[in-house]
Amino acid sequence: MLYRPLHIALFLGAASPVVSADWEIGLSRGLETYAATSSDGTLLLVCDPDRVHNPNESHAYFLSRVGEDKTPHRVVFLAATGEQASFAVRDGIAMQRDADPAEWAQLIDMIEAGGKIAVVTARDAFTLDQDALPGLRCR
Repeated sequence: MLYRPLHIALFLGAASPVVSADWEIGLSRGLETYAATSSDGTLLLVCDPDRVHNPNESHAYFLSRVGEDKTPHRVVFLAATGEQASFAVRDGIAMQRDADPAEWAQLIDMIEAGGKIAVVTARDAFTLDQDALPGLRCR
């Protein structure tokens, strides 16, 4: 399902309170981690720019926990600027290797640019107003 700019604007205006998110950046088992949390949800992006676990394939993924929706089948990211990216998830996780490359690239572009991003499932949502992460190595 594609969301139109008006739907995005309406959603971002009506979503749960926006929480300004400084990214919490770390390293776990050789993988770069980026976490943002609000009162209604969490987004954890794990990047594998150096192909730590497989030289031919990235093991990047994101983990999303959205409020009341504990077992979403799809997560959609909607930027205030109109961009969107949609992913099938299992247990809140979407792997880069299983994702549409254009959708993954769009998600990384949104995170690099920063600003308001709504994280939406069929039953719940949260919105982050995040700092930009230019040069994010997660492709």
